[in-house]
Amino acid sequence: MGFAAFIFISCSKDDSGNLPSVTTKDVTDVTHNAAWSGGVISDDGGTKITAIGVCWSKSENPTVSDFYTSDGTYTIDGVEARDFVSHVRDLEPLSRYYLRAYAANEAGVAYGEQFTFETDEAGQIIHPLTVDMIDAWTQETSEGPKESLVDGNTGTYWHSAWSAGVEPLPHWIQVNFPEETKIGGFNYTFRQPSGITDRPNHWDLQVSTDGETWETVWTSPADLPVEPVDEMQTLEMGQNYSSRYFRFRILDTYGSRDWTHLSTIEVFENRN
Repeated sequence: MGFAAFIFISCSKDDSGNLPSVTTKDVTDVTHNAAWSGGVISDDGGTKITAIGVCWSKSENPTVSDFYTSDGTYTIDGVEARDFVSHVRDLEPLSRYYLRAYAANEAGVAYGEQFTFETDEAGQIIHPLTVDMIDAWTQETSEGPKESLVDGNTGTYWHSAWSAGVEPLPHWIQVNFPEETKIGGFNYTFRQPSGITDRPNHWDLQVSTDGETWETVWTSPADLPVEPVDEMQTLEMGQNYSSRYFRFRILDTYGSRDWTHLSTIEVFENRN
């Protein structure tokens, strides 16, 4: 896994008032092409916050003129989130990056502490899945069979029960391997097309040696991206977990309803 190191603070402003105050969260779960960070806003500067996120570059002191995330939801009152998580994507393997959080208001853009991190060597070892290896907690009888999760077709989908036998979140998709296997992450695609409400946005992973007793070993950040609908989502866990039985649990959806759906899922081991 890559490393992260604390450096310093910088900001830019105009003459419209006070800048916000923002700190950068640690850079975590660094892989060959992604990482997690975020920020905490302690002072809005007296005006509404208009944008938050993190920015990064291969040069020091990255700004929003470089690569950046746009986090939170903008309303008439501005962006209300004051503690946010950012998913940094599309990084290059074996590269050094500089990252810091930012927050903008009418006075300008403020930046948090700078962190340095290095990405890992590229490499996903995809473990092929077949229908007989897949279980789901609930299954809608009128549509969306579990077979669709592993058919490689984004035009088909699995759907949990919604017309009868409805169970509350979390829902799970279980993968049963014939022997102990290492899993370091998974790729998934949303049902296409689909409404945004039922798309998963919070996951965890449970493992078991016997398929009966389960232990939670990893939890994703909440409020993961649910758009664009046709883009494959990748979640890396920061390490490989070894087991025969894995449960990928959907802890929440965008609308927090009692059913959900997915088009495809594939699991992989990260090459060390």
